Amino acid sequence: MMRNSHFREFSVLAFDAASVRGCQFRRRGAQYAVERSVVESIEAHDPAEAWRRVLRRLGRGRECPLFLTGALAGGIFFRFLSIDLPPRARREALELELPQRMLTVPDNCRFQFFAGETDAEGNVPVNVYVIPGSALEHPAAMLTQAGGRADEFLYPLLAVRAGDPPADLPRTDPDFGFEDGEWRPSPPEPDFRPWLTIFSSEFKLPADGGFRVGDFFECLLAARLVVSPSFGQQERALRLLPAELRPRRYRNQLRITALLVLLIAGNYLWSAAGSYRQNYQTFSRLAGERDRIKAENSSLTAKLRSFEKEQRELNRVVSLAAGEPDVLPKLAALTSILPSNVMVSSLRWSESSVDLMLQSEADNLDLPSLFRRIPYWKIGQLQQRRMGDTVTMITLKLVPAGEASK
Repeated sequence: MMRNSHFREFSVLAFDAASVRGCQFRRRGAQYAVERSVVESIEAHDPAEAWRRVLRRLGRGRECPLFLTGALAGGIFFRFLSIDLPPRARREALELELPQRMLTVPDNCRFQFFAGETDAEGNVPVNVYVIPGSALEHPAAMLTQAGGRADEFLYPLLAVRAGDPPADLPRTDPDFGFEDGEWRPSPPEPDFRPWLTIFSSEFKLPADGGFRVGDFFECLLAARLVVSPSFGQQERALRLLPAELRPRRYRNQLRITALLVLLIAGNYLWSAAGSYRQNYQTFSRLAGERDRIKAENSSLTAKLRSFEKEQRELNRVVSLAAGEPDVLPKLAALTSILPSNVMVSSLRWSESSVDLMLQSEADNLDLPSLFRRIPYWKIGQLQQRRMGDTVTMITLKLVPAGEASK
């Protein structure tokens, strides 16, 4: 059931044994106006045809709520006073109240109730309508054959409040009417003038004289219940029709909502996958660029070190002195004094010294006397070591003759 605050328009269809009546209500400002009202007589050979014609003449759209009203076979209506309870607790209390209010509780009974305003003593008048489960078969068959679905069935007298005028339903219950919370015999001609005053204040009735309150009394009572402020809060208490007779707009809305959720989730996952793929590609590209830069940096560092080494070597070569022009004569003089049994295994010549490693088989080699013949050098260091019985290893350092005494 939809909440009445959401209704832009709604329809009410009232049925009895001889006719089907309908009213189309549309919100006009703060009130609902009766836009259309139709009456069709029921034909014995095709009772559902009157239902089809009324639904067609009302001109309601697929999203327009439809409420049924009338009297169901075996239905019982009563009012009792209750304390202020939540709807669920009131339903449980009502289930205990039914055996006390009814001689026999119908088989597979279903009921709906509507609570009024709390009175001065703190009591809440509750209107209750009880039916056997089989009572819905006739309206269900008519509604199905007419190709329609209804949001709910609302018994007309559920809308009667404490202090309202007598409510007579000559088409559904010609013998009794409801007044001051009790049933009483109906007069031969019910007086609808007090109700005309009430409905004129609650609805915008058609201005032409063709609309009579008595002809659409059940529709107006049901509409009064729909537009009441507490209708949305008590919708579960009014639920009487099985789900098979209700419109599938809610199922379609749920399916559309589920589809939209799936589409949104799919779009989100697609966007997330695209974003992840783009981020992964960007990360891979940046990682490759980083590795390339690191390789270039390592290569440049190695080249820089090589250049620095070459620079140091060049600087060392540049800083070397030009040398002595008589190096060769000095070297020739050095080699000329060495006996034939002495082999030079290593020679290192620098500006400040000459380092020699000699090998000789002589046992009594007198190097100091040999080097006195050369005026250029003198012995700075001399070490001799016998290697076995035949070879003597000699380490000799010569310094310029002017530095021998240092």
